[in-house]
Amino acid sequence: MTFSRRIAVLLTGLFLSAALTHAQTQLGQPTLDEQKAQIWCAAIKFVYDDTGRPNLKSKMNCGGSLKQLENSIKADSQKVYSLLYQPLEGRGTMYKGLGSDKSRLQKLRDEIINKLKASPSRKGSPARMQAVDALAASLTSYVENGTPPGDVSSLNAEATPDTSTDEATAAAPADAGPEENPNYATPAPTGNKEGVMSSLFAPIAFIVALLSLVLFWLLRSSMRDLNARMDRHRDELEKLKSAGQSVSTSSGGTFSSKRLTPELRAEIERIVQQRVAEELGQAGPESSESPESPRVETLGYAAVPEKTPPPTERPPVADNRFVAQGFNPGKPATPALAPPTPAPTTTTEAPAPAASSFENIASAPSAYSPPAAPHLETPIPAGPPSAASRDEFDSLVPPVQLPAPESYASVAAAPASVRYVYAKVPVNGTFNEYDLQEDPQHDSIYEITLDANKPDTATFQVNPDPSVHAYAIQSAQYSLRDACRYPQPGGPVSYIINDEPGTLRKQGGAWQIEQKAVVHFE
Repeated sequence: MTFSRRIAVLLTGLFLSAALTHAQTQLGQPTLDEQKAQIWCAAIKFVYDDTGRPNLKSKMNCGGSLKQLENSIKADSQKVYSLLYQPLEGRGTMYKGLGSDKSRLQKLRDEIINKLKASPSRKGSPARMQAVDALAASLTSYVENGTPPGDVSSLNAEATPDTSTDEATAAAPADAGPEENPNYATPAPTGNKEGVMSSLFAPIAFIVALLSLVLFWLLRSSMRDLNARMDRHRDELEKLKSAGQSVSTSSGGTFSSKRLTPELRAEIERIVQQRVAEELGQAGPESSESPESPRVETLGYAAVPEKTPPPTERPPVADNRFVAQGFNPGKPATPALAPPTPAPTTTTEAPAPAASSFENIASAPSAYSPPAAPHLETPIPAGPPSAASRDEFDSLVPPVQLPAPESYASVAAAPASVRYVYAKVPVNGTFNEYDLQEDPQHDSIYEITLDANKPDTATFQVNPDPSVHAYAIQSAQYSLRDACRYPQPGGPVSYIINDEPGTLRKQGGAWQIEQKAVVHFE
């Protein structure tokens, strides 16, 4: 709250307090309206006694408000209302320029006394003038000290009224009129209900005004605290954003494949395919330089070592390759050919494998039926694999066709129809197209996959970049609630794991969330 607002609130409170204090008197004290009614009641009773019509006092309503007293004297048999009350109180011009209640009461007292003393008939009667002076003293005591004024009777009043007096000039406010019926019963005046209610509700209104000021101050304090909390949270979010930017720019060792553009991915795949083709091309000539076993290396067989262990140290079961090379389905088992003359630089001795249990397979009706009984014979030395016939080896091992590498066109054409864009948060369950970014930003929480073959649908998931997860977790209610389904974490978490991508459907210029993505926290 600024200084000017505080000053305005303080002045408003003081004004309300002063207005309530000025407009309402304290509890138990008469109001200005009630004090005026008491002064007029004493003056009118004096006029009735002075003119010899005391019976008219019973019609007066002195216990109510000033308006009720005015209604009770409008019968005006003595013209009190038309000649005395109406010129003074009815017009109200005498109160102009007076600010306090006491000054107004003093002005009313003086005007009434002056009006009564101005009567020619009273000026000629000292006793009646003394009665007017007694009325003035009584009214002065009421105005100054609050003493209720009593009935002031005329000192020269006889038992019967003086009919010889000129009624036209007897008193300015009291001309003669028709004789009133003294037996007429007037209703008892009602209590001063308006004064009691005003006295009762005046302090209540003051207390309510004070409570309003206190509640207003408490409201302003709570709003100030909320503003401070909002500023603190805003600063924390800004710090998290700056920390995410610094981590994404300074992490040189980590590399995310999702940041690659489709063109860069296609270039990498082309280079990989080219390297694989070169390796396969180099492997072909190396295998063709050794005529002894042109297909063994291609099929993955290990080459024969230069030195073979002695026959006595070999296992009893012969090597499958040697058995396969010495197998001839059309002839009985015969000793293998003598090994060829070794090269001058290498001196090797042909291994002497043990007799194979498949040597009698030629006499069997089928090449794949097992022998009737194993027949052990004297081990016959066999030559190296190079001594075997090429046809025999090809008949045993069928040629294996290696899968041809995919061409660059087929590899590069696959991701060409898929495009990745990034967005911050959905607005009312919708990703607007003008909010989509080709490259991920520091606050890009979602990754959207667009397929050219399906232009009306797309899939989305949380950005796998870990630097964005802290920002998304911090504002999960704002960033994840509308687009993801996830269990509430039981403790502190740092990463978001995508379990199932969500689906989007294009409607106009925006992508509407059709199915939320499923994630969990770790």
